Amino acid sequence: MDWDKELAATLAHLETRSQTIAVEPMVEEVGRVVRLGDGVAVVEGLERVLQYEVVLFENGTAGQVMDLDRKTIGCVLFGDTSGLEAGSAVRHTGSPPLFPVGSELLGRVVDALGHPKDGHDAPSADNRWALERDAPGPLQRQPVREPLLTGLKAVDAVIPIGRGQRELILGDRETGKTSIALDAIINQRDTGVRCIYVSIGHKRSSVVEVIDELKRHHAVDYTTVIVADASEPAALRYLAPYAGATLAEWFAVRGQHALVIYDDLTRHAEAYRDLSLILRHPPGREAYPGDIFSVHARLLERAFKLNDRLGGGSVTALPIVETQRGNMTAFIPTNLISITDGQLYLDAGLFARGQLPAIDVGKSVSRVGRDAQPGVMRDAGANLRLDLAQYEDVRDFARFGAILDDTTKRQLVRGERVTRALAQPERQVVPLVVEVVELWALKEGLLDILEPNQIASFEDRLKATVDRVAHLDVKSSATIDVALAKEFHDWVDAVLVNLVGTGPHP
Repeated sequence: MDWDKELAATLAHLETRSQTIAVEPMVEEVGRVVRLGDGVAVVEGLERVLQYEVVLFENGTAGQVMDLDRKTIGCVLFGDTSGLEAGSAVRHTGSPPLFPVGSELLGRVVDALGHPKDGHDAPSADNRWALERDAPGPLQRQPVREPLLTGLKAVDAVIPIGRGQRELILGDRETGKTSIALDAIINQRDTGVRCIYVSIGHKRSSVVEVIDELKRHHAVDYTTVIVADASEPAALRYLAPYAGATLAEWFAVRGQHALVIYDDLTRHAEAYRDLSLILRHPPGREAYPGDIFSVHARLLERAFKLNDRLGGGSVTALPIVETQRGNMTAFIPTNLISITDGQLYLDAGLFARGQLPAIDVGKSVSRVGRDAQPGVMRDAGANLRLDLAQYEDVRDFARFGAILDDTTKRQLVRGERVTRALAQPERQVVPLVVEVVELWALKEGLLDILEPNQIASFEDRLKATVDRVAHLDVKSSATIDVALAKEFHDWVDAVLVNLVGTGPHP
């Protein structure tokens, strides 16, 4: 009898509780795959989906909405299509593609979505940013006034780069484009600049070589490598540079400085073209879709120098693009030249002659870097571009066997010395003070007692004694004043005496 009373009381309690519970139906919109192929799925039934939203397929693979039609949507897949077929379920996530951000990414190798590719644990998912972000507006920025030194004399002296600049590196295949980018990363050691190297569409073996180079020169600890190699889906190759920009922005908004390398945007454009053609977007010039300019513009616009009120952080971008037989007027190179703040053009002929880096000074330019160049470097390298231009002219003229006057002969000798001074083997970055002293000595004629082939030995001895002038803050010096010139002169004299037995002014 007691059991009956307890059961009745329990039922009465449950009935009372049920009357106070608000029960609402949960509606989930589920789509179905209509067509599948080449890394793209056409889906129907997701009427509330948004452009660029991430969706989940039945086998666990994620994809991104890239095309909206009246009844169907086009999705690019980030992973394996095995197990998917017509009729497979597709669900919303309500989120755009996200990438993990934070200092813990330094020293890591990850893919375009932040998944580890170095065998270590996945980065923390606590802090993730959307890959597509609006670039800072004009009032949030300040002019580029701070140098980003690469350790390459030809760049720092003639085509300088500032923090917050977008400087394009272009040239034919195998002319040293990636090498310049790696030298720039290596030279950021002990500067506080965080580096992001984005590899797009390269062979996996090439990526391994880059990582090994960074390890060999102790540049891994402040560098993140984002990889979307040739075996990855086109969707990941398309997203990879945006992941690099997102991570760089995370550092910049915290008042830090970041350098991001996009290697290279030719393959990025090809990946986007592949996706667009499969999605049946109307092709334009060279079969690229009409919005390819916008794709690169909104990426490179995310290089900036924030104003002091926002911390003064910066993102410097060095995009790389490959030309065919030196054709700078092709569609993608032309687009990128118009978007960026200058370009470093690497000439295949110079590379074949053994001149490294193979930068064609006449076709290279930095539109804002001069404002960020240290004053002493501006003084030391003031006439280099003119000397090189005159040298190129008279060298071509001398090839015809013409009789040369004394002025032309002096220009040839001067140009040969300048060319040898700017030559630099791979991975041998030079401290700023050595760059300045060497170019200043060249400008002042102190190296005229040397044969052109002795310039490299002079630089090596100069670097070996750099600790003698470690107290000099040449980076912030506005000009080479009398006192600084005297110290430079004494240093050069000592090195020349050691090298050839006498200085220019014994």
